[in-house]
Amino acid sequence: MAGALGARVLVVGTFSPEELPDAGEVIVDVDLRDMRSIDLVKHALDYVPGGRARTFLIDDGSSERLLRVQANALGATRHLLRKHALAQLLRECSVVERRKRSAREMAQLAAAPGGISSARAEDSLAELFHGLLSNQPMSLRGVSAAAAGVLASVGEVGPAQWLETVRAHHEGTFQHCLLVTGVAAGFVRGARLGATQAGALMNAALLHDIGKAVIPKYILDKPGKLTPEEFGVIRQHPVAGHDYLKRHGSVLPGILDAVRHHHEALDGSGYPDGLKGEAIAPLTRILTVCDVFAALVETRPYKTTRTPTEAVEVLIDMTLTSKIDYAPVRMLASSFGVVLPATVGGLVQQVAGVRARG
Repeated sequence: MAGALGARVLVVGTFSPEELPDAGEVIVDVDLRDMRSIDLVKHALDYVPGGRARTFLIDDGSSERLLRVQANALGATRHLLRKHALAQLLRECSVVERRKRSAREMAQLAAAPGGISSARAEDSLAELFHGLLSNQPMSLRGVSAAAAGVLASVGEVGPAQWLETVRAHHEGTFQHCLLVTGVAAGFVRGARLGATQAGALMNAALLHDIGKAVIPKYILDKPGKLTPEEFGVIRQHPVAGHDYLKRHGSVLPGILDAVRHHHEALDGSGYPDGLKGEAIAPLTRILTVCDVFAALVETRPYKTTRTPTEAVEVLIDMTLTSKIDYAPVRMLASSFGVVLPATVGGLVQQVAGVRARG
């Protein structure tokens, strides 16, 4: 359970009490019929500030009532049945629990350029996140309709304006997923992709991060550097999304590949499978570029929001270090008004010239 939640495990009786005061919430999973365990838990919880949540896991059955009384005596703020606890805690920790907008905020979003399409796409994402957590089938028709709405809206208001609306009215992982979808729409418009290719990219963009439903929100939104353990949890999301879609959605193989491999790198340094070079499919390469661009221009309290031009500069550096493919970088840059040389050789010369003058 702790691994799924990305939480630390402290074994009662073997850890230093100084490790507890910083815990935002304590989940107690011990045998409350064992007096030695009860004594150890009581001693440990003496070091937890009184206002902190204390969740006790208990077994159902004939002794359930007694266990609840015992937990209350130890300062429980709530009880969860052990057999249902992981599913409930995952929901509580997940991006599924998005902040509800006020009526005024809803009106402001609906009035913003592209706001209706972004709201509908967010609702589609919420259904996907819920579906993955509960292991329920998804509606690909709903995903396609939401993605098509974004594409049409970006065509009307332009990619830069659509992204600005998303940054102003959406938060966290929802904001990122919507930005990737809007950036993909900008790519589709700039590259003039046909209907089949456009639909595949737009659906892949909206679906690419649904595996983050199983990643605790406190890790996704952590302002500082991730620990190796936390990054290990993050790395699970492409596979989680891919496996869910493969089980429950009539999703094309190319889209499944893009969802699983959008964090791969041409030099083999990516994850989850360490693919390299030609093993990374064209659709996946485009989605990766859109994903990186969106991450750079998204708004977070703890990071600098880059301009499209600054984001392109980062993509150029990643091209020159053999991380991403230049062709989609050049096409995406043109969608945001940045003209790049036709070839990587020309790009190398341009960058060298700029650096020489600098």
